[in-house]
Amino acid sequence: MPAGWRCRATAARRNRRSTRGVVCDLAGKPYPDLIVTDANQEHGIIGLRKGSNAALPDLPIGSRVRILTNHACATGAQYDRYQVLDGEGGVSAVWPRINGW
Repeated sequence: MPAGWRCRATAARRNRRSTRGVVCDLAGKPYPDLIVTDANQEHGIIGLRKGSNAALPDLPIGSRVRILTNHACATGAQYDRYQVLDGEGGVSAVWPRINGW
């Protein structure tokens, strides 16, 4: 895990205004004030932004969400290519990942 990402994670734990990502529904619409407050190798922890009056969405175990991460390496390094989606959710292009930099 890149050092910069871990530093931001530490800040996020201390101050929920700093976040590791924004939590969205599968269509990409953000849930009000729902953020990734921490993460480890196995999972992420989501919660409301500090001071928020928003209600937690109903997300039972097994629910799927999209995360808009604040650091591209955490997401992009996991894959050998990227699928570019069009406005209707279909794949319009495939971009190969450049490795070894």
